[in-house]
Amino acid sequence: MEKYILYTGEIEGKYREIQIYPLNYSNYEYLIHWDGFEVGVIKKIDSKWYTETEELSSVLNELGSFIDENGVSPDY
Repeated sequence: MEKYILYTGEIEGKYREIQIYPLNYSNYEYLIHWDGFEVGVIKKIDSKWYTETEELSSVLNELGSFIDENGVSPDY
C-alpha cells in the first residue's frame, strides 16, 4: 500500500489529514486513515459508496466524491 491519495480539509468540523489507500485486491475498496489512525474501509458498489464503519458514514459521500475525482488505482 505505497500509493495513496492525500486529502486535507475539514471533516466533521475538524481539520484533518486523510490518507486514502486503494486495497490491492479490489479497484473499488479503500482503506481510510485520518490524523495518523486507521479508521476503516469504504467501497463502491454499483456507483454507490458504502462503509461498515460508523465514523466514516457521515463523510462517506464526500470521500467517495473525492476518490471519484482523484482516484488512485492499485498496482497489480
